[in-house]
Amino acid sequence: MKNSKKKSFKQYVLFSLGELILIIAGILIAMNINNWNEKRISLKKANVYIDKIRKDLAVDTSFFEYAIKRIDLKIDYKKSLFNQDSLTKFSTIQIQGIVATGTNNISINNNAYKKMIESGIVTLEEKKFLFERLDAYYTIFSNYLNEFNRWEEKYASRDSDFWVYQNRYETTYFDSIQPIVNVEENRKKLLNIVNSVEGRNYINMSIVREQQMKDIYTKGKKRAKRLIKQIDSLQN
Repeated sequence: MKNSKKKSFKQYVLFSLGELILIIAGILIAMNINNWNEKRISLKKANVYIDKIRKDLAVDTSFFEYAIKRIDLKIDYKKSLFNQDSLTKFSTIQIQGIVATGTNNISINNNAYKKMIESGIVTLEEKKFLFERLDAYYTIFSNYLNEFNRWEEKYASRDSDFWVYQNRYETTYFDSIQPIVNVEENRKKLLNIVNSVEGRNYINMSIVREQQMKDIYTKGKKRAKRLIKQIDSLQN
């Protein structure tokens, strides 16, 4: 009788342990399935953001390309001011436009990247390689670019003070309200400044500034195109 009870108790314990193991296994399987499902959802969400970022990078590339071409044109025009034959071919309005061309001020569109960061999916191990490179572009290089944009704005403002907001000649534009009384005399005053040591130094330094911004935009274009290639290789 005692042996029968011991046997029944042993069977009960084994059965209970078996049930417990099955329950634990079921919980672990459910957790793994849930984790797998969450990861699948996160990867799908990450791919959506990355596709949007790719479009932003394509736009950045176009902006950088346009700015580089525009800068090359401005540099050519400014250099031509040192050639007297070329200088005589420009109208007064054209000369004023060349010496005071303002800023380029290209910035990176980071809207899609910011939303991806806010979503918290940048911890995905599968996308770590790409996330690190996107972070370098949208934080390190973007801050570097913005610093030079501020530097350019500072010296473009200085140029405006020298060429536009002065009392040595009258500035004239296509939509000028007040016509200039003595057009020829006013042009002569402008050319005197263009040909002066001070004027030539301002033009020279503006060319250096344009070249510096071109170099930075060229780096930005290369980085954006490289990221597009990396996205394409990882997403396909």
